[in-house]
Amino acid sequence: MSAKFTSRSVLQAFKRHVSARANTARQESTDAAGLQGLQVSKLPNGVTVASLDSTTSPVARVVLVANVGPRFEESDQLGITHCLRVSVDQANKSKTAFELTRHLTQIGANLSCTATRENLMYSLDCLKDNLDIGVSCLVSAATQQAFKPWEIQDCQQRIAFEAAVVEQQPEARLTEMLHQVAYRDTLGRSLYAPSHMFGKYSSEMLMEYVNKNFTAERMAVIGLGIGHKQLTRYLKTMSVPGSGSNTAKAAKYSGGEVRHEIGGDTAYAAIVTEGLGATISGSKKSITGSQNKDAVALSVLQCVMGCGPTIKWSNGSAASKIIQAAGQATDQPFATSCINTTYSDSGLFGFYAVAQASQMGQVLKAVLSEFGSVTKNGVADQDVQKAKMQVKACAAMMSENGSNVIQNIAQQLLSEGTVQSQEEFFRLVDSVSKQDVVNVAKKVINGKPSMAAIGNLSTTPHLDELM
Repeated sequence: MSAKFTSRSVLQAFKRHVSARANTARQESTDAAGLQGLQVSKLPNGVTVASLDSTTSPVARVVLVANVGPRFEESDQLGITHCLRVSVDQANKSKTAFELTRHLTQIGANLSCTATRENLMYSLDCLKDNLDIGVSCLVSAATQQAFKPWEIQDCQQRIAFEAAVVEQQPEARLTEMLHQVAYRDTLGRSLYAPSHMFGKYSSEMLMEYVNKNFTAERMAVIGLGIGHKQLTRYLKTMSVPGSGSNTAKAAKYSGGEVRHEIGGDTAYAAIVTEGLGATISGSKKSITGSQNKDAVALSVLQCVMGCGPTIKWSNGSAASKIIQAAGQATDQPFATSCINTTYSDSGLFGFYAVAQASQMGQVLKAVLSEFGSVTKNGVADQDVQKAKMQVKACAAMMSENGSNVIQNIAQQLLSEGTVQSQEEFFRLVDSVSKQDVVNVAKKVINGKPSMAAIGNLSTTPHLDELM
């Protein structure tokens, strides 16, 4: 769990930096480290296309990313993106469900759809020799939806099943609760459909959402292991369901507390304040100057506080301030890690903790005290230098994973239409000083808090008892 928080926030810090740099240095391709040979162009319909043909693998990956995630749902559409995600294998305007499955099976391809709070990502993994068929299946599934009523009815059983599975996962529920109390709507929208919407999604509702949100400016296609001319040739007949532009409602951080008692021996809790987003007030204007440096400094601060063990099976106390603090407060098993989650126009920064129910109060107080100490007493130079190396190493390791590379490229293309160098990000990390980290800590940690807790909460303090 901690590794996910670490990797994601470091990658997002890189995205924020390159988006800022894009204001002063636009280009159609880059030879930057880790992205040599990347080519970017626009289709006649306005969709941005990027390709990186630098892999020797016989398998290529093509991903269509649409900026249409749950944050864009209206109050009467809750969970509609969950329905869109699970309906990826249904019939569309050019292929029946049987044809789609048969074509993908015959060429040994995998087609999937995943969701974040801001994006839907339709992914194809396919042998390079069969990309023409594979891309055709991808495009039809992502942009030519038919939403036949009987198929929509069938997929709603899967929606209910997935929601039921999440109900049995306290960690996942904690994440959903935390976003809900922090933002209420927009980024507070859940990745999963609420129970009162089961069976209520209709073809008309889904088509309305697609036509409103699936616009060219909010879509990008990224290919790894495929030439640019080849990819654009496969996409030349691609149509875009929506038209015009749809301005997203800016995320508004609210703060507050939410608790859910489910019994058991364990308690789960997370406490955050508003972090930093990639853009200002929900616009396409990228952060620049000191704001951009603050974003990277915040990732350095996360590593200073601690992101879980760096050695497998260790308790991580040697490398984490908050694990050390929690370890002194309890002799029972526990886990804690710093959170730094970033979205286009807002973010969350703080920590989560898992502990025995009887010990959660002591753990939360100890970790909060450690965060307060940073704002009052600052941080040591050696801790900052170590954290900067961790940020750069994590970003470099992330760039070796194809899924992370695509996510990185897509975020930059959808915000600025260009991709910038990882080396420049490294230089910015190197420029972060101890004072930069202290300044951003005071700015973020002293903000309005949000708290979510689930499990056996008999001894878990309320937010007003902790702050």
